[in-house]
Amino acid sequence: MASSRAPLPFGFGCAALGGDRSRKRTACVDAMARWRERRRAGPLEMGLNNSVHFGLGEPAGKTQPGPEYFLEPAYSGGTWRHLSCYVPGRQPASPSPMASVSAVLLQRSSSRAREYLRLQRTAARTVALHLEGRAWWWWCGGSSRRTEARTAHGMAGSGEEKNGGVAAVTGGVEDAYGEDRATEDQPVTPWSVCVASGHSLLRDPRHNKGLSFTEKERDAHYLRGLLPPVVLSQDLQEKRLLQNVRQFQVPLQRYMALMDLQERNERLFYKLMMDNVEELLPVVYTPTVGEACQKYGSIFRRPQGLYISLKEKGRILEVLRNWPEKSIQVIVVTDGERILGLGDLGCQGMGIPVGKLALYTALGGVRPSACLPITIDVGTNNEELLKDEFYIGLRQRRATGQEYSELLDEFMAAVRQNYGQKVLVQFEDFANHNAFTLLEKYRENHLVFNDDIQGTAAVVLAGLIASLKSVGGTLADHTFLFFGAGEAGTGIAELVALAISRQSNVSVDEARKKIWLVDSKGLVVRSREETLQPYKKRYAHEHEPVKDLLGAVKAIRPSALIGSAGVGRSFTKEVIEAMSSINEKPIILALSNPTSQSECTAEEAYSWSQGRVIFGSGSPFDPVKYNEKLFVPAQANNAYIFPGFGLGVVIAGAIRVTDDMILAAAEGLAEQVTPEHIDKGLIYPPFSIIRKISANIAARVAAKAYDIGLASQLPRPKDLVKYTESCMYSPVYRSYR
Repeated sequence: MASSRAPLPFGFGCAALGGDRSRKRTACVDAMARWRERRRAGPLEMGLNNSVHFGLGEPAGKTQPGPEYFLEPAYSGGTWRHLSCYVPGRQPASPSPMASVSAVLLQRSSSRAREYLRLQRTAARTVALHLEGRAWWWWCGGSSRRTEARTAHGMAGSGEEKNGGVAAVTGGVEDAYGEDRATEDQPVTPWSVCVASGHSLLRDPRHNKGLSFTEKERDAHYLRGLLPPVVLSQDLQEKRLLQNVRQFQVPLQRYMALMDLQERNERLFYKLMMDNVEELLPVVYTPTVGEACQKYGSIFRRPQGLYISLKEKGRILEVLRNWPEKSIQVIVVTDGERILGLGDLGCQGMGIPVGKLALYTALGGVRPSACLPITIDVGTNNEELLKDEFYIGLRQRRATGQEYSELLDEFMAAVRQNYGQKVLVQFEDFANHNAFTLLEKYRENHLVFNDDIQGTAAVVLAGLIASLKSVGGTLADHTFLFFGAGEAGTGIAELVALAISRQSNVSVDEARKKIWLVDSKGLVVRSREETLQPYKKRYAHEHEPVKDLLGAVKAIRPSALIGSAGVGRSFTKEVIEAMSSINEKPIILALSNPTSQSECTAEEAYSWSQGRVIFGSGSPFDPVKYNEKLFVPAQANNAYIFPGFGLGVVIAGAIRVTDDMILAAAEGLAEQVTPEHIDKGLIYPPFSIIRKISANIAARVAAKAYDIGLASQLPRPKDLVKYTESCMYSPVYRSYR
């Protein structure tokens, strides 16, 4: 079929089972057994926890069901062709003229979809089921007229009905599903069999188009009366929603409005994001997402990902199978211990995976259905959250040591078993003591990526390479001082050392001599080696101890100062003036998020350096005017890297992530910076062309994966950039037949 057309979405089975057909089949077999037991006890009354019977081609007068089967729709050639029959304990069989099928209960919404699944009452106990020319029969059984199809579908009855010789008045609204008759302790089964039409279609975010449904689509999918008569284009919908979002003055309100849109109309959400990325990126992600995570318990409306807690230990594979999508390509997972610069937010860190994956789609073109956000809840050490009555996570102190390690081991093994070895697992906002350990532990046997370590490193390296277009020289000609020696700082340092090694043909150990670190105790030097964490020791050079950042700047005389410590306003006027006295064009990157944790503001950097600084930040800042010249601060946002990087890994079918692939992503970003960008003070290209940037980064990453033999998607495309662009998700509405 043409790409502009889509088959009608068709949900089938037990709603509680999340779309897993094998589990539905098991549930149906169990339902059959319950039905047989109840049938021996006497006539059945239709309720939500009862079964009904189907037969293919049976005459209207048939009164007994044949062998029990399970129905499953078969899809081929762009349309639903038939319903396949499954006999418990046997192989699937083709539709047979004398097959009887049981254990399926239809929801009343399916009766609206008569073009695809037509239901008609033809006799007291039989309903004809028509699916594209095939006649199926629904046999209800039992002597009570409540078992008739009209009752099972919630059709209003009228007149009198005799039950055991006693006349009962019918009419009005019947309790068709037995919900009102059920007590609180009586379990019911939420069966759902429906074509996405009518009210259910409007509540399906993946297929809902709101007021953009055409007149023909409204007739075909039973939407008449459910929508106002006007038909709007997607562009006009986007314009209206953008106006609504702009009316909110509080960033958190804008965030909530966009999340509501994502849950209501997926394609419109991503189109709005793609067309207004520079305006909405700070709303969907940093800095607003930080506040959203802090208040996640209060603003929580519906789950947007999977929550795996210590309660699920030993059952993580089962939890993963509860997610309705099976073709997962990218997972973003956090344990919430170090959310941005805000610390331990526990289970409320879910806002980070959700936001990251929204950017994977909007900026990188990865399909939304292929993305899975996960929060691993092992407790929290945040006393304020533990006392918060609205906190949504486990109310206990964080698990550590063996208990934590075993849970992560089980999680990684379950991911591989359920989704295969080509699903990218991105670790996000783990604390330093776990981030490095997990990356080193799993990178050899799993496809893993840590955005805080590797993603941040790639985007900063790209900024440094681009800065050299203005400063001159190569990386090896400059000295780099890092304020902050955590996972971000040391991750950047390692990638810079690797780049210097590749460019200068020297060892990585030799390249590390150009890099210095400052942590909370001062300059990292050899005399402190016994008290240093392992990842810091490789940067402990011979030097006299220095206690503060200003002293380190004066002693080391770096070309570039890079902040990732999360200590707000640590780049003081004295520090920036010292950098400006050492360098004609000092490179200063204040990378900490959110804005309150930034080492300095853009205005401070430009004014204190007399407009000579090459500046980049982790959080967005407004343009700054200094001496009649307008400077546009560059945002060193990881969103430049991880969406394109993830897309490149996916399209190549990579089975591992290597440092060379990270380096390729950084170089791919740096080459997008033009002389015109440099003249404006930009060391990164504008986000308005982020899809083009992501496509080029993805192509570079995929090319490296093919070059080093880690790509499994064969044969290799001749033009990787064009192939990448063809694979990217488009949010434009599809036409429904």
